[in-house]
Amino acid sequence: MKRFLSLCFSLLCLALAPLSAAQTPPDSPELDAAVTAAITHFNRQIGTLIQYREAGRISDREGAVIFVEVLNRATGDAYPGVIDWLYGLRSGDTWTITLQGDAGYRAAYRQLADALTAQFDAADRQYRTQAVPGRVPPAQLLNYELPFPDTTYGTITRSYGQHGTGKVDFDLTGTEISAAKDGEIVFASDGQRLQTYQSGAWWYWNTVIIRHGNYEYSLYGHILPDSIPAWIRAACPIGQPTPCSVPVRAGEVIALEGNTGNSTNPHLHVEFGQGYGVVPYLDVLDDDGDGRRDEVIYAGYVYGEHNVGLNGVLPEAVAAWGYLTVLQSVLGG
Repeated sequence: MKRFLSLCFSLLCLALAPLSAAQTPPDSPELDAAVTAAITHFNRQIGTLIQYREAGRISDREGAVIFVEVLNRATGDAYPGVIDWLYGLRSGDTWTITLQGDAGYRAAYRQLADALTAQFDAADRQYRTQAVPGRVPPAQLLNYELPFPDTTYGTITRSYGQHGTGKVDFDLTGTEISAAKDGEIVFASDGQRLQTYQSGAWWYWNTVIIRHGNYEYSLYGHILPDSIPAWIRAACPIGQPTPCSVPVRAGEVIALEGNTGNSTNPHLHVEFGQGYGVVPYLDVLDDDGDGRRDEVIYAGYVYGEHNVGLNGVLPEAVAAWGYLTVLQSVLGG
């Protein structure tokens, strides 16, 4: 009888104990209402050419990450491969939702629980456009060069294994960025000057995007303002969504290393994917300093990322390059 009463008492205590974050259902009417209100407010902004639509979320009792698709306001179509993030924090029964470009955006992320942010990358990937296996013949993905001129050096800060499929960060010994493979430049921008790491506004980065063939693109990001050479500028509408077609050869200098956009220090971000796009955002941080925050800027990006071979090294070996690995570009090597 005593054992029975002890068991009942234990079960009663368990039933009355506060639920832990893991046991608490991740959604709540208060969070739902706050997310809906934040997205509705964003979508009603005057002048914006995009809208947000929730794709999914991860959350616990105190915080949330809301993944949103970016839509063409005129057509309602999603820009493929683009996901923005909203952060939610709870105080009592009130949820506050912070958007990219808002003051305190990064601070909100830092207040999320470690257990929640640990789920971030896996959750983010499931909402992005994935590469289609076999769309590009595997042999075509093995003949890329390192994205800095012949005989110069770069240092790995994050390879595929640390940065994600098709993404590599380099710290360049020099500052020149070169095309990783023959192709044609289809988008170029170098007019942004902000280093927006604290806001998370990735769209303030400068980029060059090159098409190498069907479903083969490379992107060079965070480039220095006003560093795109004159021969590219003469044939490409810089910072505009109108596609251009400027032939380029592997090893040719296309820009200089910079620190624009969501970046902590000067470096080169390279990304390889099956498609590219250009998405409009408002200049909410007044990058050009003219006092207006309703002007449209354009961000170029690639999607459907895939790993490629670099400098004669197979993709799986590139993925294993560790932090501070020093590499020399050997054109055609």
